Amino acid sequence: MLRLTAGLTAALLLFPLTGRTLELNGQTNFVAVPTQAKLTNFRWYAFDCCAVFYLTLEMPEGASADLGQLHLEQIRGVEPAFYNGVVPVTAFIGTPRQEGRSVPVTAEFSEGARTIDVQFNTPVAPGETITVAFKAGTNPPADIYTFSLSATPAGPNPVSQVVGVVQMDIFQAVF
Repeated sequence: MLRLTAGLTAALLLFPLTGRTLELNGQTNFVAVPTQAKLTNFRWYAFDCCAVFYLTLEMPEGASADLGQLHLEQIRGVEPAFYNGVVPVTAFIGTPRQEGRSVPVTAEFSEGARTIDVQFNTPVAPGETITVAFKAGTNPPADIYTFSLSATPAGPNPVSQVVGVVQMDIFQAVF
């Protein structure tokens, strides 16, 4: 029996799994957790209009699971970064200056807008770079806004994993 188990394990390691998820004990996990994330805002000054916050995340090739959801939690900043409340959210494959195909997305903002859950209606595959655009409209007051970022794979009973922190500097306008 032991020889059969070892042989089966060796066969599974030699041949790739057909699905895009890794399930261990009924839970979906990333093999390689995404760690390359960046928060970009091309409007740098407090209360600047037309602000869009771009959250870009690179999915590693070896993730072995699609990206299903992102969770942002503001851990620093004088005010909630989304102090005007809920804002329109879109997503696309690529970066802010190299926008690719659109990815359907929904977002849920907390009461005080210090946490945001972004759900991808079409999961993002390993090897792709996804950008989520938050159309804030107006920048918050001057400060350094820092967010913790977690990623959740698509699949049954997913295990959310910490990506790291991202930050956005908002400067006081000097006249």
